[in-house]
Amino acid sequence: MERHTTIFELFSGIRPMARELGEHPSNVAAWKRVGRIPAEKQPHVLAVGLRLSLPITAEHVVFPLGRPHAAYADLSPMPAHVLCDRPAGSQRPAAEPII
Repeated sequence: MERHTTIFELFSGIRPMARELGEHPSNVAAWKRVGRIPAEKQPHVLAVGLRLSLPITAEHVVFPLGRPHAAYADLSPMPAHVLCDRPAGSQRPAAEPII
């Protein structure tokens, strides 16, 4: 199985990444914990990585821990149709549109 390098590994860890970005280490640790860099921070992270000559791409910034579907490649696809098994009487009636 091929191992993908995370953006945090490219920066040599959370603290070095935080130092280079001018962010608090707890912010960068939170990014790693949730697996997402906030959209407003992504251009800055990419620019700093490129300035440091890191082999960083936009994909590293958007998917900092790797593409999510790669981990689920061995799962079967979701069923095409989702059916509601509740009787029609227990569902709320549709609301009238307000004009």
